[in-house]
Amino acid sequence: MKEISGFSKMNKFEKIDWLKAQLPHSYRLEELADYWLADAGSQKLIEEFSENTIGNFILPFGIAPNFLIDQEIFAVPFVIEESSVVAASAKSAKFWLKRGGFHTKKISTTKNGQIHFFWQGEQNLLFNIFDEIKNDLLLSVKDLATNMEQRGGGILSLDLVAKTDEIPDFYQVHVTFETCDAMGANFINT
Repeated sequence: MKEISGFSKMNKFEKIDWLKAQLPHSYRLEELADYWLADAGSQKLIEEFSENTIGNFILPFGIAPNFLIDQEIFAVPFVIEESSVVAASAKSAKFWLKRGGFHTKKISTTKNGQIHFFWQGEQNLLFNIFDEIKNDLLLSVKDLATNMEQRGGGILSLDLVAKTDEIPDFYQVHVTFETCDAMGANFINT
């Protein structure tokens, strides 16, 4: 394939045409349309769930009933082509239903993120620099943390960790986040 710039700005048909030009003729991309929804509005909505969409991917939608979780019975949805997974889940749910079901407990809402990098200089110098710029680093992401802080969360700690005993010159900036009731993936990745 060739490198492309501006792919995300193309409409679905332009993306498909570009793919057709890049792939061997044995690929039948026109079959993508077989899976598009008949209602154009609904199809547009589905395409907005993700980036660079060119079609829909259809899988069976099954249910495993009888999951007793924290004293409430649920039917758990499965979108999977492996029927034995759904059957085993349903069988397990029925087994545990008669034995008190499943119980959940929130242990913590803190999460960790890391930035990994190599430094070939003097280790003490790196730690000294980190100590000097740590507050500036935290201030530089203050705007990104505002929404999480308004919910009671935010960045709890920022630490430099030497991983040089595992890999030479390898370090990690380890960040601990309080994400409250959010999963926090977007916050942490940002």
